[in-house]
Amino acid sequence: MRKFLTPLKVGILAIVAVGGFIFALRSVEKGVLGGDTYVVYAIFDNVLGVAKRSRVVMAGIEVGYIESIELSGARARLNIRIRTDVQLYQDASIAKISESLLGDKLIDLSPGKDIKHPLPDGGRIVNVYEERGFSELFRKMNMITEDIRTVTHSLANTIGDFDREGSLGGVMKRMTEISKNVAELTLQVNESFLTGSEKVQRILDDVAGVTAGTKGRYLEILDGVQAVTTDMRTLLANLNDIVGRGGEDWKDSVGGMKETLQKASRTLGNLDHITRKINEGQGTLGRLVNDDRVLDKAESVLDDTATFTSKLARLQTIIDLRSEYHIRKNASKNYLALKLVPKSDKYYMIELIDDPRGSVEILETCADPESCKDPANRTKTITVKDEFKFSLQFAKRFFWLGLRFGIIEGTGGLGMDWYFANDDLEFRFDVFQFGKNEYGLKSLPRLKAMFIYRPSWLAHHIYLAAGGDDFFNEETFDYFLSAGLHFNDEDLKAIFTAVGTPKL
Repeated sequence: MRKFLTPLKVGILAIVAVGGFIFALRSVEKGVLGGDTYVVYAIFDNVLGVAKRSRVVMAGIEVGYIESIELSGARARLNIRIRTDVQLYQDASIAKISESLLGDKLIDLSPGKDIKHPLPDGGRIVNVYEERGFSELFRKMNMITEDIRTVTHSLANTIGDFDREGSLGGVMKRMTEISKNVAELTLQVNESFLTGSEKVQRILDDVAGVTAGTKGRYLEILDGVQAVTTDMRTLLANLNDIVGRGGEDWKDSVGGMKETLQKASRTLGNLDHITRKINEGQGTLGRLVNDDRVLDKAESVLDDTATFTSKLARLQTIIDLRSEYHIRKNASKNYLALKLVPKSDKYYMIELIDDPRGSVEILETCADPESCKDPANRTKTITVKDEFKFSLQFAKRFFWLGLRFGIIEGTGGLGMDWYFANDDLEFRFDVFQFGKNEYGLKSLPRLKAMFIYRPSWLAHHIYLAAGGDDFFNEETFDYFLSAGLHFNDEDLKAIFTAVGTPKL
């Protein structure tokens, strides 16, 4: 009898334990969800790491669980059961994030801000953000490695023969010759400009000295010439009278002389007219002799020209190339900047940006036209396009602090730069895009902060950077790694001198 009683007791105990365990699970589930619930769903491309009954959290607090996972076409549908005291809206968003380094995932909800349009039972969460897995990152890194290997192999083949006409070495050799020619031409132009400026200055000094020292003597000479002209007119009048009263023989012998004297009289009349105009300050020569303002204006023009050329000679042109890799979006953002530096403590910057967050297109559709008036029946599709943006900024530096303002990535903004360790280290902050984000939703200003290392042993030409973008807005926040190249016109001149340019 005891042989059958013992297994019976063990079986009854097992049944009671299993029933108690099931009752505990149901009690825990009811306690976690806090009573009544409702179901919503979302469509994901990949739900690897997410299991049935996985936790669903909001602001770190569990508000529901995954009721089931289904296949919807080539994508995955998550049916999520939510507590009724947690209200979601039409612009709610859902994200799959890593719970640990072991690959476990959990679902994070954001309720949205469109309080006028709550999400009904059985509704769909349209805004879905999926975190990239390590396997995908490793696969893309392997593709990048293969691309780098191909580029280095091609570069080795291109640079291999410096004497071959079509190789990069041959091109660099021709650029070296061109650079030498440009340097020689620049030196000749500078010498010619300096020599011409000195000659013009000496001529003006000589003219000013002559006009200032001999102005009085010119007046005396002009008075003497005018008196001689008057006497000559009297003499010619007397000779004409004598010739007119002489006989025929006398007229024949001096007829030619009379005509000559008439020509001389006309010539002296013209000379008297010219000297009178000069004495009265008329004409170019008269103004030059009598008015010192002409020389003053010429000297002023030369001074203005010298000032302009000196400022133009001090102007520096700086080119900055930078690329950022945004980790959460798995996308690259590229910058091309041109800086005009008239002085060491200020500059003007024009920047072109290839931004994966260039523009956002939001399209709402519905199956039944009669039910389109209800937002709950609309399906929202969000498309993000990679487009170009531009920046136009003015910067002023005060010791270790730099301030910037203008247009930053297509919107008004402000920027600050802190420099340390002889400009090897830099902290950069940009605040822009006030009011609304690319999705047309109200958002906090976009704050971008980054740390830049410019090693002085590389003459600040190459730099590395890291930071975060859009700190104030959790939905669009991302962190990035960056590298850049920085050089000015003097560096360009040195590069062309080193590689050379072909002669024409």
